[in-house]
Amino acid sequence: MKCAVVYYSKTGVTKRIADQIQAKFNADIYPVEPEKAYGGFLSSVARVVGEKISKKSPALKTAVSDFAPYDIVFIGFPVWAGTVPDFMQTYIRKANLAGKRIIPFATASTTGKESSLKTLKALLPDSTITDYFYTNSRQPADVQTWLDGIK
Repeated sequence: MKCAVVYYSKTGVTKRIADQIQAKFNADIYPVEPEKAYGGFLSSVARVVGEKISKKSPALKTAVSDFAPYDIVFIGFPVWAGTVPDFMQTYIRKANLAGKRIIPFATASTTGKESSLKTLKALLPDSTITDYFYTNSRQPADVQTWLDGIK
């Protein structure tokens, strides 16, 4: 079983989980970056809201990788405006993940668990989504317990 980890992390929280996945499953790791980095908290919120209003997704700095050799692709992201960041949605749309087992992991300050999963299901209709991991600052989840439960 060959695994890949695709993730974006603005503050390092999602990256720490990605690194744990990489270590546990000997996975190849693919960080995703928007063409223009997001700034501090308030400017990032304003930018994300502006992107939602304009319905214009930011360009990607990262080229989309070839996931053909992988059986499982972990996809990690912070929850922004209640869902997967727009540029990550663009990356997922461009990646050929049909037929893959997708294991998402999301980090949030408060909410977005169900809406993020709904977005992923819409983006990946030909993939199997399992073992969704979600943690937020109000109710942190145990990463190691989640990883130990993945078969």
